[in-house]
Amino acid sequence: MTRKFLKYLLWFFSPVILGYVIIEILTLNLPLGYKYTSEYLQQNKSGIQVLILGSSQLANAINPNFLSTPTLNMASGNQHHDTDLKILKQLQPQLPNLKTVVLEVSYSHFELPHNGKDFWKNNVYLKYYNINAFERPAYFKDKLVYLSNPPFFSVKLYNHFILNEGFEEYNNFGFDTNNYFGRFKILAYNESEILKTKFKINSIPDLKLFKNNTALFYEILDYLKENELNIIICKAPMYKSYLPKRNSEILKRRDSILNIIHLNYPNIIFLDKEEDTLNYNVFDYKNQSHLNPKGAKKFTGSLSKLLDL
Repeated sequence: MTRKFLKYLLWFFSPVILGYVIIEILTLNLPLGYKYTSEYLQQNKSGIQVLILGSSQLANAINPNFLSTPTLNMASGNQHHDTDLKILKQLQPQLPNLKTVVLEVSYSHFELPHNGKDFWKNNVYLKYYNINAFERPAYFKDKLVYLSNPPFFSVKLYNHFILNEGFEEYNNFGFDTNNYFGRFKILAYNESEILKTKFKINSIPDLKLFKNNTALFYEILDYLKENELNIIICKAPMYKSYLPKRNSEILKRRDSILNIIHLNYPNIIFLDKEEDTLNYNVFDYKNQSHLNPKGAKKFTGSLSKLLDL
């Protein structure tokens, strides 16, 4: 009786299992930068000298193709310092020639929640980079990319395979060289219209988060110092309409920490372009807080000068 029931269950659920297998295969065949970054990592482990960590701001701002030093850009959307540390600790032993780590400290980085062990991209890190950010042993399902965020990947699947829409053009480093589509392009870079638009910005101070996040950031800096790695801390460019919307309390606390770091870690290099409205104009951005590839070429050029010192 039990055997018959199990056979019935297997027969009943087999279409569902088959359907999911197909969806997972299609998801893995989407044009995703993770695939290219993973391939670059696997092929160049012994030569990589620079590791980029951070959120989408640095993912969009640094194109390793314009750097003479072999560079791995592991920055990714919504990636916070706790995930950066997990990536760093698991990757650093695999990169024998790593010399420099680039970190991001955006305007409200210290007052945004960390990703935690349930961050949906943990599946992505495990699948493509064999990095376990779950804070527990990994299981088979943890490598299933579609299940990590079905709504997100369903949209991508529909756009790519049904609508045949896709403008991504990734280079060998996983950087999207055609990443221009955004609010600014939609508005044809019309600055008067752009200034009227609302945008997402964190304006709610959180002292508890600040204390927790800064403590972990110091842990990252101490780890890098112990491993004799050079450190570059970046503040990526923000469009001029973004700057006055920053909460003064959040901004002051962030900058106070950077001042302390400057005193206590004298060898750290700072790349600060957050308020650079002279060298960056509207055509360098895809939205108020992210550069497009044209702007990334400029920012990468500034990073290149620091790496060549």
